[in-house]
Amino acid sequence: MNPIIAEHWGAEDHELPGFNCIVYPDGTITILDCYSIQDSVTKEYELFCRPLCDTTIDSIEKYEASDWTGVDQWARIDYQGGSVIGGDGAMGNEGFIACTSENNNLLWGIFFSNTNPIKSLNIEGHLLIAINEHSEIRIEIDLENLTNIKMTTIQRTPQLKSQTSA
Repeated sequence: MNPIIAEHWGAEDHELPGFNCIVYPDGTITILDCYSIQDSVTKEYELFCRPLCDTTIDSIEKYEASDWTGVDQWARIDYQGGSVIGGDGAMGNEGFIACTSENNNLLWGIFFSNTNPIKSLNIEGHLLIAINEHSEIRIEIDLENLTNIKMTTIQRTPQLKSQTSA
């Protein structure tokens, strides 16, 4: 494991770079471009998350630009002898998902600056499905190709207002 990654993903506390990215234990970083657009007429949102480029944690640390953020677990599921965990970052708008070995070593971690905390995880086939804190964002991650990430908004049924008769 890259010593910088090992230092920040310790036995007690866990930190990931605080920007949209996928972190691998060898120090490789895939920077993600995650954003949303809103239709001005319908007010509906469309979400996007795509890989932007690959770099290394050493390159990012060269300019002290890593902005390490502590992450806390909200959800956990067993996966291939280890775990997939999800939760929050230091700010309310942040979320993360990470895969760890049986010894809690980081296998990969994904940090999102715009999802809110991840509260629910499920695996269906080769897809990891995560739901955020407010149940409004669904994230699908292809476990066979981690850079294939799909984000969608979850349509909630509006609650009907009760009417009282006069």
